[in-house]
Amino acid sequence: MKVIALGANVSIPSSKCTWMLTSAKHSSLGEYAALALLPVDAKRQPQGSPALFHVEQSWMEWQGDPHTPRCDIDLDKLPDGSDRVLLVLYTFSAQGPVSELAGVKLQVNAQIEHEVDLSGHGDAAMIIGEFYCRAEQWKFRALAEGSAYGLAALGRRLGIDIDDAHPRKSAEASRLGGAPAQASGSGFAVTHNRILTCAHVIEGMSDIYITSFEGRYRAEPVMVDRQNDLALLRVQDVPALIPVVFKNGVGCQLGEKIVALGFPLSGLAGGGVHATSGDVSALFGLHNDASLLQFTAPIQPGSSGSPVLDGSGAVIGMVTSTVPDAQNMNFAVKSVLLVAFLAACGVDIPSNSLNRDCPTAEMIRTLQPSLWRIEARNT
Repeated sequence: MKVIALGANVSIPSSKCTWMLTSAKHSSLGEYAALALLPVDAKRQPQGSPALFHVEQSWMEWQGDPHTPRCDIDLDKLPDGSDRVLLVLYTFSAQGPVSELAGVKLQVNAQIEHEVDLSGHGDAAMIIGEFYCRAEQWKFRALAEGSAYGLAALGRRLGIDIDDAHPRKSAEASRLGGAPAQASGSGFAVTHNRILTCAHVIEGMSDIYITSFEGRYRAEPVMVDRQNDLALLRVQDVPALIPVVFKNGVGCQLGEKIVALGFPLSGLAGGGVHATSGDVSALFGLHNDASLLQFTAPIQPGSSGSPVLDGSGAVIGMVTSTVPDAQNMNFAVKSVLLVAFLAACGVDIPSNSLNRDCPTAEMIRTLQPSLWRIEARNT
């Protein structure tokens, strides 16, 4: 058995191969966590439907059982345009971190072994490997790329809809008319009764509330843009909210100092606002996505929907996703897109043309009344 290191690749003799996954906590597979196979092209653009434990595709077949899954795959039969397939380990409905499995071992053709230590990983999904074709030769590469917000969020960033709920719970949800799930995130006021947050925080949820030290109020979605991960909420019976100010003109510059304010790890890290600082590290997202900026301020699950602020306290973006294992490779929707979305919803937002810096402590005191924790669940 040839053991390969993280990032290493090895040639596969044939396009037809068999791989098997074992876990230190094998009973968790199939109940708490599962595997997905995503056919993509060289730029990781989706080229076909994903394969899940309960959804096979014509180019693969599951063997064994969910606790010790084995898969026969014919790589030459991947959908047209595909030259690789990603192997993703994920927890159902992003209900917790993959670290609960302690570790996994992937064996390919009983000849290649890739072992991943999951301890300390807070991600709800992780790409543990990929099969890819280079110069008409199929190869396998060992990976450990985390996605903090789970398989469905990873799919959205790639441009594909994936239901990451447990198949049994999905069936129950179909019968009951809703999914037994909950989520939390962050949001900020844009009018006296409207909050902006990420679509993935409230997606599929029947009950939505906003909470802070100011109180707890029921909210409902007004408009949702799933492609750009934006959601506008209307809050019911709430005293006038204090809207944030957006930066006027060019949203940000490369290397600019920023602050992110939100409610990460709600219930674990405390109920108040958390502030983290960093820089704008890139003006594009993955695959040169011009709708996103990249920043280095640390974020955690629950940070989705947090405003990203410049030195004057004006909004230049909204936190949407992260690549945890890439050392604070975090992404935010740019303010120009946020403003365009709000304008399409008939919301006039105040802007700030001042370039003067504001002390961070003063900025937080000023903006704290505008920030709210989002609680979403199904009943």
